[in-house]
Amino acid sequence: MKPAARPHLFIPQRHDQPELLDLGHGSAQDVAQSLNDLWRINRYLGGVRSITDHLFPRLRQASGEISLLDLGAGSAHLLRLIARWADRQGVALTLYGLDLAERHLHIAAQIVNSVPNITLLQGDALAPPVRDQSVDYVISSLFIHHLGEDDVVKFLRISFAKARQGIIFSDLERGWLPYAAFKSVQPLFARSYLTRHDGAVSVRRAYTPAELLRLAHAAGLPKPKVYHHLPWRMTLIAERDAADG
Repeated sequence: MKPAARPHLFIPQRHDQPELLDLGHGSAQDVAQSLNDLWRINRYLGGVRSITDHLFPRLRQASGEISLLDLGAGSAHLLRLIARWADRQGVALTLYGLDLAERHLHIAAQIVNSVPNITLLQGDALAPPVRDQSVDYVISSLFIHHLGEDDVVKFLRISFAKARQGIIFSDLERGWLPYAAFKSVQPLFARSYLTRHDGAVSVRRAYTPAELLRLAHAAGLPKPKVYHHLPWRMTLIAERDAADG
């Protein structure tokens, strides 16, 4: 994997429109369906790989028990996948999933109820209720685009402070091509009206690799790198030892 190149042509201006899930729309059933949609999209359209391709090699190389905090954990499907991988690999791993929305955590509790090494926390990702350098890695998936630039800088700075080793954050890349692609796969992947609305809005809210790298430098992260993953995913990595991805 190579660090992401400069953004390609035909990228629209960032449009920071609120998403329906963030605004509290939908019944409990609607929210569950939308979170399942998001997991299906993440699992089959590159979101999981954009995290695990970087995370799993680092976990294999670690010694002793490792801890990991997922900010904006949503349904916690990703945490369950990581926990099951660690169990198969014989990696001693303690996981924490933080989300602000109580209704997301209610669904997440059902997803991870049979996984003993996952703890769910309610709180603000801009003020995680954990001490500095109290976990080895901090991760997030599809969260950064929810924040304006000033809050992205704050989020990156605070998240890095919580990590002993580093941060691995994955998100969408903004562009007309990913926007059109999402529209085309909606019938298969976006069964909820919440997902159909929020997915399109998310692409317009997302950053480009160059923008994310600029914000990472503004946050003071040491030697941050942004990697491109097909299709239209990017992963930001910053580590205290500045190891290559």
